[in-house]
Amino acid sequence: TQLTQIETCCKETGKAFWQVIQESDCQERDVTPEQSFSDMQGMYRAMEQADAAYDPALRSASGMAGGDGDKFSAYRLRENRLLGDYLTEVMERALKMAESNACMKRIVAAPTAGSCGVIPAVLLSYASCRQASEERLVEALYVAAGIGEVIAASASIAGAEGGCQAEIGSASAMAAGALSYLEGGDCQEICHAAALALKSLLGLTCDPVAGW
Repeated sequence: TQLTQIETCCKETGKAFWQVIQESDCQERDVTPEQSFSDMQGMYRAMEQADAAYDPALRSASGMAGGDGDKFSAYRLRENRLLGDYLTEVMERALKMAESNACMKRIVAAPTAGSCGVIPAVLLSYASCRQASEERLVEALYVAAGIGEVIAASASIAGAEGGCQAEIGSASAMAAGALSYLEGGDCQEICHAAALALKSLLGLTCDPVAGW
């Protein structure tokens, strides 16, 4: 499946991007639209719970991860910071989710555990900044899922196979498409948002510093 196929389907059927992905999910798993939506809603709520359950006192087994999300939270409250409210909130949440993953807390792999912070951070921060409904945010998750499925089928979402670009690049593309949908983007604009995000991270490699 390519994004162009999804776009064509949207044009031919008049359905929204997320509805095309939901329909595919229903066919693949043999479930009703209601069950499909409930399952996706459960994943969104798990992201909410993982974010709310962040513990700054926890440290990973190596002792190298933990507590930095709390430092970024303090930075976000500073009046003289250069970055805007939404972006700093996204960065704070992404860091906290990544630390929770390193500390063996419950997270949602989206699309992988290594990139688990990106999509929750973007969507949860959007919810607080824009007061978006849970229903809209779950629809955005379908959009993200569709983009992730295309990347997984066409290339790779595994860091072990494709480096950081495969994990963070894929997650960023998924989040960009979801954000475009939430901001009123049509199918073509969603695809462009995903492509721009992914192209900006192509070539990203994993060069661990001091064991990270």
